[in-house]
Amino acid sequence: MCLTSAYGRTKPLATLKVRPLIRGVRRLTTVMNNLDTPSFPNITLSHFELFVDDADSMEGFYTRCLGFVVTDRGAGKNAMVFLSRNPDEHHQLVLNPSKSDQETHSPIDHISFRVDSITSLRIFHQSLLSNSILLQTVSHGTTWSIYFRDPENNRLELFTGTPWHLNQPCRFKVDLSKSDKELLEFTERRIRDLPGFVELSQWRESHSKAMREDIVE
Repeated sequence: MCLTSAYGRTKPLATLKVRPLIRGVRRLTTVMNNLDTPSFPNITLSHFELFVDDADSMEGFYTRCLGFVVTDRGAGKNAMVFLSRNPDEHHQLVLNPSKSDQETHSPIDHISFRVDSITSLRIFHQSLLSNSILLQTVSHGTTWSIYFRDPENNRLELFTGTPWHLNQPCRFKVDLSKSDKELLEFTERRIRDLPGFVELSQWRESHSKAMREDIVE
């Protein structure tokens, strides 16, 4: 059985052709308010900035455990630290020791990073074993994921994709010490009878078609 989690809800394959009424109402309202509704290009996550209490501790965690490199550093007592793991991005993470002027806590549940393979995920998992609290290894059916917290309790996820799609939310524990073959077989057994289960390529084709229809409409 899959457990409810904070993982993002993906539209079921069966609903790609029959859209909810509320979606149509929202689209109609938008069109009525702006007849020149633009179509938006794809976006990718560039960076995030964290207000921190101990910049040295946080810098050490992200460089030692996740392999980030310091690319820039400000001057003075509350100097910001810029870090990246992407040669095309000057910074993907900014550590800001200044006090936030926000009166309320951030509503963000977690920040997620994609890696390219199960092997890469295991490397990070090994690095985090003795350096992070509340380390969890789970699958959402669509991913294999590691959830963990940094020294200031920000919740993070590292994940790599599975070959499948299914309706979300879905969450169950996995053991990354299993071989790739064992992990694939275990995951497929857990999800193949769940709603929306299809090969990822099939879901992408349907999802892309639905997005193209949205643009035309």
